[in-house]
Amino acid sequence: MQYAFVLGRVHTLSFAEIMSVLDQADPALGLTDNPASIIDASYEVLIVETQKPLQTERLQKKLGGTIKILQICDLIKKREFDSVNFALQHYFKPSTLKKSFLKDYKGKIQFGISLYLLNEELAQKPRESFQPQGQKNDRSYNIFIEPKKIGMMIKKTLTETGASVRLVLPEMNSLSLASVAVTGNLLLQKGAEVCLLVGKDKIYTAKTLTVQDFEDYGRRDYQRPIRDEKQGMIPPKVAQIMINMSGAKPGSTILDPFCGIGTMVQEGLLLGYRMIGSDLNKFAVRGSEQNLEWFRNRYKIAPGKYGLEVSDATKVSEPILKSGHTISSVVTECTLGPIYSDYPSKLDIEKNFKDLTKLYEKSFIEFSKFLPQKARIVMCIPAYRKGRGIYEMFPSLDFANSLGYNLVSLIPHSLAKKYKFLRLTDRGSAIYDRKDQIVAREIVIFEKQ
Repeated sequence: MQYAFVLGRVHTLSFAEIMSVLDQADPALGLTDNPASIIDASYEVLIVETQKPLQTERLQKKLGGTIKILQICDLIKKREFDSVNFALQHYFKPSTLKKSFLKDYKGKIQFGISLYLLNEELAQKPRESFQPQGQKNDRSYNIFIEPKKIGMMIKKTLTETGASVRLVLPEMNSLSLASVAVTGNLLLQKGAEVCLLVGKDKIYTAKTLTVQDFEDYGRRDYQRPIRDEKQGMIPPKVAQIMINMSGAKPGSTILDPFCGIGTMVQEGLLLGYRMIGSDLNKFAVRGSEQNLEWFRNRYKIAPGKYGLEVSDATKVSEPILKSGHTISSVVTECTLGPIYSDYPSKLDIEKNFKDLTKLYEKSFIEFSKFLPQKARIVMCIPAYRKGRGIYEMFPSLDFANSLGYNLVSLIPHSLAKKYKFLRLTDRGSAIYDRKDQIVAREIVIFEKQ
């Protein structure tokens, strides 16, 4: 079976999360001991092959960084300079559409078209990458017309069979439908989203199986009783990604020693883990208690699946060892230091890094008292955004190595070298940021020796 995962905005984190999940056997997700193999990839989409069918509904809910999961239908060869609609002009026959894309829906068929680029050069110059046959030097060609052309071609084919059809197209300056458009137009219930994954010499045809539940993420983020905008809050999607990269087995216990108002704890509960949260700030823990009580009732979480402590991360071993819990990993957004509205001075940044290094060192010493060998610590540390793709990062994380931890790359070096679109730092971490924020999050993974 071949599937495609549509990657989120920070595609490197999305890619890393998918590979982490697919590399672990999990019968509930359809994952066997034989890892999925990568067929193709770009900054927009990752195509894999699995031995058994995936449980895509469950997998979609698990993956914080995946926008859609598609099933690959066919691979169509094309010449480099053929347009997409020219290459597919004889493909979308009524029998093909019925067999591969459309359910036996009796009412008005609603379908949409999305196009994703596979080739790096196409991604860099999308408007000039494809030239119709015989027009190799015509720079006026625009790939953004392709979804409409192909959509109208399919609509004409279906209409000629007597079907009543409605076509949904991407908005201007986009090649693909957002998940809100797929959901809002009921495409998966009343028809299909037809996806085209386009490279220089090939086109994968695919249909969308699942889309990310954007409404539920909004509830988990904005409908909680307590929010703390001043300190900044890790988005639920990013918390999910970090937990999925921890390597923790289903049902095991994860610790967040800087739990704040409980985002990491709630996302771990939703993924089926037992969660322990602690924080030095008693008011944050009180807010976390209120949020988690709301969350437990809203999502029907069984009692006794989490615990909260007021505790300094540099002294957290005492309540952990006293409780008797076996901690399989630590996943946390550590204290990031001050939040700035203007870019801080070099002296301020150096002081922040120095102070935080002391905090992290003491915390790692504590973690060593209860973490087993090979356990992972997945954490956010600050990186100061100087410009687009330019950051002032921690000068060194060598303190962890001296305390018995190895720094682990989010993505194996062999894959990072092969897929140039991946944006890893020199130490194998990745940056998550927002345009309006100066303090970005560098996500790093350590493993206990």
